[in-house]
Amino acid sequence: MDIEQTEAGDSLEPDTTAGGLALASDVLPAEIVLLPQSTRPFFPGQVMPLLIDEEPWESSLKAVQEEKHGIIGLVLVKTETMATLDTRDFYTMGTACRIHRVRKDEGKLQVLVEGVQRFRIQHWTAKTAPFRAQVEYFPEKHYKQISEVKAYAVAIINTIKELVPLNPLYGEELKVFLEHFSPDDPSNLADFAASLTTAGKEELQEVLETRHILPRLEKVLRLINKELEVARAQMKIREHVEAEVQTHQKEMFLREQLKAIQKELGMTKDDKTAEADRFR
Repeated sequence: MDIEQTEAGDSLEPDTTAGGLALASDVLPAEIVLLPQSTRPFFPGQVMPLLIDEEPWESSLKAVQEEKHGIIGLVLVKTETMATLDTRDFYTMGTACRIHRVRKDEGKLQVLVEGVQRFRIQHWTAKTAPFRAQVEYFPEKHYKQISEVKAYAVAIINTIKELVPLNPLYGEELKVFLEHFSPDDPSNLADFAASLTTAGKEELQEVLETRHILPRLEKVLRLINKELEVARAQMKIREHVEAEVQTHQKEMFLREQLKAIQKELGMTKDDKTAEADRFR
């Protein structure tokens, strides 16, 4: 893998001559290198940098570079112990991703990837890093105007709109979501919405493994509604704490104000006067 020195660190640029991101399943490689993910599954349509250890995963990225297509498979694993990783630890469904950029920095690799398409592992061809497998792809269908599908898609969008004012941490991501996704693109909408949630990795993997759009939308709407419930609860707690703090501060201010008035009127004695009177 060629390495170019840059001010920001070592940059590893994959060959992208294979074409654009929207690859049909008949041009995606039948056998791909697999990279394990321990925290969350990666979804089609997602674009984000991954931070991984240089060892032992640099060899996986080099293998992708040598094959020229720039496609790697991201698969969730059931363990967080990467040193003893076995093929049995991998879930069977993952996401084929195009590598845009790899940057080396102090023993870590920052890999910018974009999810392209779901796949299922059919047969392992290499059971140690770099892991390899023959896979079956599941391209998304172009759905016609199905009223139930559109209803779920609209419900997801509306629920996400309710989340925006409740949790500022979602601000930028949700803004991107609302600008780029519509009920007419339910597959990408469902996947991206799922990726925004704080759901557990098993729940998210269930979404990834749900190929048919209607049950997938149902699962995602449940996850988004849970997110909304949590955000509302957090808002109530925050408002309650702020109200208590304001009440306490107001009481402190009034007590200090009352002391000042009493002292001004000679109704109370300061600490030194009170101490002197005790010893008379």
